[in-house]
Amino acid sequence: QQQQQQQRCMSTLRPLPEKMRHVSYEPGCDASGLVLAESPLPAVSSNDVLIQVAYSGVGGTDLAQRRGNFNPKAGSPDHHLIMGLEVSGIVAQVGDGVADFRVGDRVAALLYGGGYSQYALAPQQQVLGLPDALSLTEGAAVPENFWTVYANLFEPAFGNLLENPAEKTLLVHGGAGGIGSTALALSRALGVGKIITTVSSEEKAEAAKRFGADAAIDYTGTDFVEGVMEETQGKGADVILCFLGGDYTPRNIAALANHGRLIQLGLRRGKDVTFDFKALMNKWGMVSGGHLRPRTLQQKEATRDALKEHVLPLWESGELDTPEIMEVLALEEAGEAHKMLEEGRVVGKIVLKA
Repeated sequence: QQQQQQQRCMSTLRPLPEKMRHVSYEPGCDASGLVLAESPLPAVSSNDVLIQVAYSGVGGTDLAQRRGNFNPKAGSPDHHLIMGLEVSGIVAQVGDGVADFRVGDRVAALLYGGGYSQYALAPQQQVLGLPDALSLTEGAAVPENFWTVYANLFEPAFGNLLENPAEKTLLVHGGAGGIGSTALALSRALGVGKIITTVSSEEKAEAAKRFGADAAIDYTGTDFVEGVMEETQGKGADVILCFLGGDYTPRNIAALANHGRLIQLGLRRGKDVTFDFKALMNKWGMVSGGHLRPRTLQQKEATRDALKEHVLPLWESGELDTPEIMEVLALEEAGEAHKMLEEGRVVGKIVLKA
C-alpha cells in the first residue's frame, strides 16, 4: 500500500519550473492587497527539502504578518518574505544531506515563510511524513496548529499535560478555531480529564464539543471565570491556553487552580497587561508561552519527533480525528481567507490549494 501511495505521488509530480506562482503583499495592507506574483524557485541547500505544495494552511499569524506586525528578520532569503508558515505536498527535491525523505514522499512542513506558493522550502528537521490516514488537504492543517499546541500544552516546561493528564482540567479560549480545535482534540485523545472552552455562539459551542470539549462557555452571556469555577466546583483550571492577553490576563489568573499554568500564545487584546501579581503568587501560578518562529531548529525538531511518537499513531489508530477543514480556496483567493478569519467566521481550518 505504501508503495502504491508513493507511485501515485510520483505521478502527480510536475517537472520543476523556473518560476513559481505565489501570493505577494505590501506589509500593512488589508486583505484585498494579497495578489499573485511570480518568482524563481528557492535554491535547495544540503539540509533542505523542496516541496511541491498541494495546500497551504491559513492562520492568525498570517494576518499579523500582513499587517506588518510579525515579519521575518532582516536579511532573510526572498522566499521567507512570502507569507505562509505551513504546507502539505509532495517532496520534489532534497539536499545531499537529507536522509529521511525522498522525492515523491507525502509530507507536511513547518516553514519560516513561503507557504502561499506553488513550491516551499523547509529544513528536514521541520518536515513530517504524513500517514495514510491523513489527506494532503488535512495535512496542511497540521504544522502550525499541532507543533504549537503540542509544544505549549504537553512539553514539561510549559503545560506539562502529559503528566497525570486524567487529573487535570484544561481551559482553551476560542475552541472553534484552528488552534483551539486542535487543543481540544489532542487533549481529548491524550487523556486530559476535563476540557473546557470559551466560544461566542451556540453553533461554535456545538463544534467545540464535537472537537472534544466537555463544556463550552458562551462568553457573550457568561463570565468565563464564573463558568470555569462552576464547572470545577471552585477549583479552577490547571492549564489555560490563551491567545488574547490584555484585559483577559487578570481574569485568566482568577480562573487558575492552585499551581496552575497560564500559557499565552497571542496578544490579540493587547500586549500591555496589568494584573495583581500577588493573585498569581497566592496560587503558586506560572505564566508562560511563546511563538514557534523564534525557536531553534533543534527545538522544532524535538517537537516534530514528539508528534511522530505521540500523535501520528493516534491518527493511524483512529483515536484522534483528522483536522476539520472548513473550506478550500484557491491561492488567488487568499484575501477572502483572511477576511473570513478576521470576521470570526472560521470553524476548524481554511487551506489554500496551490
